Amino acid sequence: MSSEKGGPPPSYPPQGQYQPPPSYPPQGQYQPPPPGYNSVPTAPMYQTEHPHFQPQMAPGQTQIHVVPPPQTFSEPPPPDFMNRAIFTTICCFWPVGIFAIMKASEAKNAYARGDFQGARSSSNSARQLSNIAIFAGVASIVVSMIIVGVYVGLVMTNMRSY
Repeated sequence: MSSEKGGPPPSYPPQGQYQPPPSYPPQGQYQPPPPGYNSVPTAPMYQTEHPHFQPQMAPGQTQIHVVPPPQTFSEPPPPDFMNRAIFTTICCFWPVGIFAIMKASEAKNAYARGDFQGARSSSNSARQLSNIAIFAGVASIVVSMIIVGVYVGLVMTNMRSY
């Protein structure tokens, strides 16, 4: 058997008799890295990006875990009006209701960040947009009923004349 170029076939060792190159350590033995070598980067960005990251430490060192205190806020969260926003989106006037949902979500996120002023502002916006959606929905229903009433009245009038 010869290769496509016409040279001799490559020689492979018989199966089960593979010998690794001499630069590899013998199988089953571990050779520690040279002193001063650290194979894991210790930059802070790697410590937070990978959940299983364990920094290598010198013998005798102990690792200290710093746990931040839980967030306690001095003032209660402002109402986010999420339920009202969802109701107005489904039942009243959805174009404005979608913006009300967005503002209600912003209010919740701002409070979680500790931004009390932003939370109050977004909460007020969500309430105002929900109210606008309710009034727009009610107005559109009333206008629709008037239009249908006028149309039915005209149809009935025309039917009497025939």
